Amino acid sequence: MRNLIYLFLPGIALALIPLPNSASWTSVDQDYSTGGGMWDIDTNGYIDYCTSNGNDMAWNRNAVYFNSNGILETNASWRSADIGQFGHLYLGDVNNDGLMDMAVVFLGYDTGRQGPTRIYHNNGGGFDSTPYWLSSDQYNSFDCAFGDIDLDGDLDLAVASGDAYNSIRSPTKIYRNNEGTFESTPYWSSQDSTPGDACRLADLDNDGDLDLIVGYRRKIAVFKNYVDSLERNASWSVTNLGWILRLAVGDYDNDNWLDLAAAANGQLGDPNSIMVFHNQNGTLETTPTFTMLQNRHYSSCVAWADVNNDGYLDLAAGGWWEPVVVFENNSGVLDTIPTWSYSAGSNLVCETVMWGCVDNDHLVVSNEQKTGDGTRKLFYLSHNPFQSFSGVTIDGNPVPASDYCFDPLTGWVSFQNAPDQGADIIFQYQYSNYPDLAVTNWVEPAGNHLFENTTTVAIADNLNQVENEFLEVSPNPFSKILEIKCKLKTGAKLAIFDASGRCVKTFTNSSKFLWNGQDKQGNLLPKGIYFLRFNQAPYSAKKIIKL
Repeated sequence: MRNLIYLFLPGIALALIPLPNSASWTSVDQDYSTGGGMWDIDTNGYIDYCTSNGNDMAWNRNAVYFNSNGILETNASWRSADIGQFGHLYLGDVNNDGLMDMAVVFLGYDTGRQGPTRIYHNNGGGFDSTPYWLSSDQYNSFDCAFGDIDLDGDLDLAVASGDAYNSIRSPTKIYRNNEGTFESTPYWSSQDSTPGDACRLADLDNDGDLDLIVGYRRKIAVFKNYVDSLERNASWSVTNLGWILRLAVGDYDNDNWLDLAAAANGQLGDPNSIMVFHNQNGTLETTPTFTMLQNRHYSSCVAWADVNNDGYLDLAAGGWWEPVVVFENNSGVLDTIPTWSYSAGSNLVCETVMWGCVDNDHLVVSNEQKTGDGTRKLFYLSHNPFQSFSGVTIDGNPVPASDYCFDPLTGWVSFQNAPDQGADIIFQYQYSNYPDLAVTNWVEPAGNHLFENTTTVAIADNLNQVENEFLEVSPNPFSKILEIKCKLKTGAKLAIFDASGRCVKTFTNSSKFLWNGQDKQGNLLPKGIYFLRFNQAPYSAKKIIKL
């Protein structure tokens, strides 16, 4: 982000998108915030607000604004020990311990200011202050994305690298994860060394593996994945575009094919727009079906979510010194003029837009069923982004956390071993049917923002209306005694499973339990991830952490 000034007059917010006319929350830290992500980092049941900071403007520390009972702190209480000019971030559980880790790339400015990509490990109460992994190579980079490229049940890391401002060429890279240990050098790199500023991993052709999408200046390319090999020369590309800064995948027309949204920036003299490329049975079109904001100058970010619970993904977008906006999706047809808009003039430089339910008032429990075919490992869920993931069962048996990985942003789960033919798979997760909108802000005195969804909380929006769904635990994580509150149906049981899927404890005939961390035989269990689960439908589960 370059230090020039561009003013935009305030837009008019319409009522079709349930978001307020002003920010519901604003941070007070003075950072050049760039990357953003939302997940429950400290495992207290509420999503936190993560940022990567610095951009090409200042040496900043990365941050987490923790969420206590639905209220975000305005001054981030977690800060990385390392300092740098950081680009975007991506959240993912890289060592399959049930805790979300964070990857951050180093943007810098030119060849004299380059750095490694890094990953911060989650210790159960937050991130470690220093990275547990650093790439051995250093470069300029603006974006990264986690994905199970080789379908082995753990998250690999794709990095878009180079610097279009200074014409610094660098190929896109992928670092392989071997059961929680990342290789320090890329195991794959593209033949094309054009500077890339955006990347995403998605199964565009529905063949059961993740393809790599990269956004460049004036081009978007797709590298097809064949599981045992990822092509190094992209088999699909579209050119004559603007400077692609962000990508987002989502099925906007509900035809079961993932579509692509892109933010094209005009600061370097290229055409500016927000574009949506329709997926035509496995291949993206080369002329976008929808093109928006062509009259703007500096579009910078996009993100999909169903903000009004009508069953179709709406599209949020933003720009530098321009409003954050939402385009409503009308049964598969997107508005091309913003349906909702918020502007702060020179005090808002959007870098990331993202969705999530900060106070848990619109969370929905989903126990989504799929059927195995004996070969498919990658499964997309019906709702993205999702907000928490409780686990997976196959034919009623919990799958160990070590045997799968997931991406809440794009909404998939990938198994180490393909479920058997005809296997009954239940994915247990939560999503918001009326999510809030957040935006990271490069203008350091003005702060990052959150816009809380204005939809009234109805009884039907409660986590569920089934007796067995009432389940509370505290404290979580715990070290000595865990208090469990629930309401069991007649004949129902509450069971505790360890991460391997072994039942270690059961409870019956009560609404309140105290667990001392021991198994059925009175043996003290080791620290780690455990799951509480009912034995009757809808089989809801809650993750607990024993310290």
